[in-house]
Amino acid sequence: MDEENQSSYAHAYRQYAQDQILESRELQVERKFFRLEVRENDRGRFLRITEENQGRRNTVIVPDSGFADFARAVNEVLATQVDPR
Repeated sequence: MDEENQSSYAHAYRQYAQDQILESRELQVERKFFRLEVRENDRGRFLRITEENQGRRNTVIVPDSGFADFARAVNEVLATQVDPR
């Protein structure tokens, strides 16, 4: 890894380490593990959704300005998929 990439990685890690976790939940669905965290740093609040599955990790970040729209969209999509059994 060259010096510029190391510096960029170190900066990102320091930024992540400075995040304050305000609220968190963990959930396992089948083989997938989800972690939902509301975090805050010097740039603001955000929702961090992390999915771990067989050693792979994916993350979605939603800024606080999008919380209501994101929740509404998830609820709308799921409402159309409810099994009426």
